[in-house]
Amino acid sequence: MKVLIIEDDERLSFPLKEDLENQKYVVSLAGDGQLGLQMATHEIFDIIVLDIMLPIIDGVTVCRNLRMNGINSIIIMISARGQTVSKIIGLDSGADDYIAKPFEVDELSARIRAILRRNTETRSPLLTYGDLVLDPTASTVTYCQQTLDLTPTEYRILGHFMRIPGRTHSKEELIDRLWSIDEINTKDVIKTHIKGLRNKLVACGAPRDLIVTVYGFGYRLKSHDK
Repeated sequence: MKVLIIEDDERLSFPLKEDLENQKYVVSLAGDGQLGLQMATHEIFDIIVLDIMLPIIDGVTVCRNLRMNGINSIIIMISARGQTVSKIIGLDSGADDYIAKPFEVDELSARIRAILRRNTETRSPLLTYGDLVLDPTASTVTYCQQTLDLTPTEYRILGHFMRIPGRTHSKEELIDRLWSIDEINTKDVIKTHIKGLRNKLVACGAPRDLIVTVYGFGYRLKSHDK
């Protein structure tokens, strides 16, 4: 899951980024509405945490522009005002939820988890691929009922593979989809994480070629019938 926090108060955005990264989210920051709008328009985010009172472009305008441009990311608005009128304006502009300052970081994290559950309640949250099972709610992965001790990056890579199992994923795509834009990563880093992920899968009894290297293209999960 990729999260964009558009918030000019670093006393809030930095602790929230750290908390969400500890829960295996990929988090990017924007300190003003103009930058946030650019980032949210040019990159796919699952969740956008958007302050109403922002420099350059206010949060309500950002939200309206995103919805007008067909951006369907989950948007949670935050505001120091906490008044009913602010909540109504925020929700009417296209936000999915609203939280008033001051609040604890844990409270916003719980709000994000709750809205994700609501969006998936009509379908099983589990991702399965043969004997491989990923539970996004608990952030766990098992193979033949054995739990894999994955790093957050390994977890994100495997989850990405399992969501689109028949597709070959290029290194460029993985870097773009699974890392925040303010992180510096190279194709060699992907190779290192794939190697670590394979070794942990093998230790639980999975075939070494469960993750197939497609030379010159990228990686994909091995087909069930092979």
